[in-house]
Amino acid sequence: MLFPAGPSTPAHPAGAYSFNRLFEWAMAVMMLLIAVTLAMPGDTMERAALKPIADIGFNEGNMAFFFGAVGVLRVTALWLNGHINNGVTKPNGANIRAVCSGLGALVMGQLTLALVVDAFTAEAPSFIIPVFGTLTIFEAISCYVARLDAVDRRSRLGRALAALERVK
Repeated sequence: MLFPAGPSTPAHPAGAYSFNRLFEWAMAVMMLLIAVTLAMPGDTMERAALKPIADIGFNEGNMAFFFGAVGVLRVTALWLNGHINNGVTKPNGANIRAVCSGLGALVMGQLTLALVVDAFTAEAPSFIIPVFGTLTIFEAISCYVARLDAVDRRSRLGRALAALERVK
């Protein structure tokens, strides 16, 4: 008798190993869309709330490249983790996801800080502060979860290789 796939092997369009990574996918796509937005004509970084970030040397080209590079790297790592169990070779995909989540948390934290600083000089704080703050927290959680995933894959790989050696 065939049983449906359990929670450990769900059918997922992004691959069997992408289960419960929807937030990471959303952040990766958001980074790509931010890169496209920054690459469009206009001066987004010169707006009042983002001016402090532009003043410390981050121009639109640099930010677009950063968001685009991290977004592409993250989408690639998520897709590969979803379609290939990287534990077969090494858990590098999960480590790449952890680094990208950490970079995302760093940037979202900087954007949050810039808006908080701007709130002291503006007439009213921006309603985007809680959005970027929440993204910062959940990116940090994603970094932690991806790192745990890398350790779990490494330990499962070790047990599987040891079992194969016993069979030989």
